[in-house]
Amino acid sequence: MNIVNSFRISQLDVDFENLLRKQRNWPTPLAHGPDLYADFYHTTHSLAQNIVCASCGIIGHDVACFQSVCATDHCLRFLSVADDVYVPYDFSSGVDAIDRRHIIIDKQGLSGDDTVVLCNSCHKSIKSGRRPHESLANFRWVGAQPDELRDLTWLEELLIARAHLVARIVRLEERKTSSYFALKGHTVLLPQDTTRLLDLLPMSPSSLPDVVRVVWTGKSAPEKARLRSHFTVRKQKVYDALKWLCRHHEDYRQVTIDEERISAWESTMVATELLDSIAHVADPSAEDASRSGFATEDLDVESFEGDIPFNVSGILDINNVTQSPDVITLETLADSKRQAQNQTRRDPVMDITVNVVTGSNILNDYRDPTYFTSAFPTLFPYGTSKHIDSRHPKELQLSTWVQLLLKHSSRCANPIYYAIY
Repeated sequence: MNIVNSFRISQLDVDFENLLRKQRNWPTPLAHGPDLYADFYHTTHSLAQNIVCASCGIIGHDVACFQSVCATDHCLRFLSVADDVYVPYDFSSGVDAIDRRHIIIDKQGLSGDDTVVLCNSCHKSIKSGRRPHESLANFRWVGAQPDELRDLTWLEELLIARAHLVARIVRLEERKTSSYFALKGHTVLLPQDTTRLLDLLPMSPSSLPDVVRVVWTGKSAPEKARLRSHFTVRKQKVYDALKWLCRHHEDYRQVTIDEERISAWESTMVATELLDSIAHVADPSAEDASRSGFATEDLDVESFEGDIPFNVSGILDINNVTQSPDVITLETLADSKRQAQNQTRRDPVMDITVNVVTGSNILNDYRDPTYFTSAFPTLFPYGTSKHIDSRHPKELQLSTWVQLLLKHSSRCANPIYYAIY
């Protein structure tokens, strides 16, 4: 027997003996109860705080992952922008030592004694004499959401977006037999192959069923008259949001507001096409059994005021990889032909022409800088902080860009995550 095999057998014997010893000593006595609780309490409370990096804007909880520097520290110069760089909003922090040097920071990263909090990564970069790639000053500024874009309903946001990267299937559930307003919402997001950005807005409410489908689950059919308040669109809110975007959002410079369409709207109207397209599933038990999940909102109440909170419970890829695209096209054309024939019988003058457009390129998230900022204007009110920017000394990977947004102190970038993944 060689030396190597002898060593292996010896090590196995030692490991086996250690295992037997652990078995004999099991269960091991717990630590002193008060000490164990004190350790749990202090560990929990040490993480029960939000700490924001002033440089990149990410939010964290562990003090050990952050450093503090004085607002007058010379190293903060790497977070400044040149005088000739146009920032479309007032980024002043209220601290003279910072504003005087045109330094862009997240105001939540300032402590009460005029010190600046930095994550370890950004702190290491500026101390080594370079601007962090993740910093807001690296053309990653977003800006605060204005009043015109605040409190838009989910339908109103869809009407002003230039692109729709995901379609949604919304499930509304009857929770009580006494009230249709006792709802719990679930949303399935469906990635879309978008080929162009819209330059004439707002989108017609009649087009909402193209990007949203609502499914009602319950033994009885939904009483649509009682659901109308959850499918309303405010004319003035949509108009004000679009006017603001056309003035301030860099992706909306070529957008034309359809004044004729808006003038035909009522001050508060109902998306009747979407409401009328509601599907009804009497017994959702089979669907529920096929997937698991939980909701964070319990709306088991007699009535609910305001916008319905939707919880994402699944993501589907509907690029029809199992079906030939030629078959899909032929089926669509056949269906269009049947509709045209029926229309012609009712109106002989009516004629429908199918235009075949070739060479349309699908928008690509890796190559199109406006891919996300045009689809989510309420998240990017100025159209800045694009994932692609020629001014970046080093481009951030798309996954890194998304992670920074998800960790951002505003915590509002979840739709982008689902649009990608």
